[in-house]
Amino acid sequence: MKIEMELPIPVSENQYRRFVPGVKYPIISTAGRKYHEIVKERFYDSAQTPISGEVIVTVDFYPPDRRKRDLDNLFKCLFDSIVAAGCIADDSLIQVIHAFKYEPIPNGGLIHILIEPKNMIG
Repeated sequence: MKIEMELPIPVSENQYRRFVPGVKYPIISTAGRKYHEIVKERFYDSAQTPISGEVIVTVDFYPPDRRKRDLDNLFKCLFDSIVAAGCIADDSLIQVIHAFKYEPIPNGGLIHILIEPKNMIG
């Protein structure tokens, strides 16, 4: 059992959370909440089954252009989104991350994500 999806580029960590005066903790931005919804819809439409327990995540990142981007800035929104979508119960269950950055794909780029149970991998 595995989960495999192609997704739009997630909101960067720099745009994912907002600090609001009078609120003790940062809140998820409107763009972050919208990304969560996109991932939920894609997962639901794919009819794939959630994975319980520890997982290994492989992320293939195809940026929309050649601008400099920190690969690690993609993880928080992406991982929170796969939890919100019900793919996994909590992002603390991610035990191994494989991340690769490839040549740009014009018109928005994309993320290919593969989530596999840890117990199925050697």
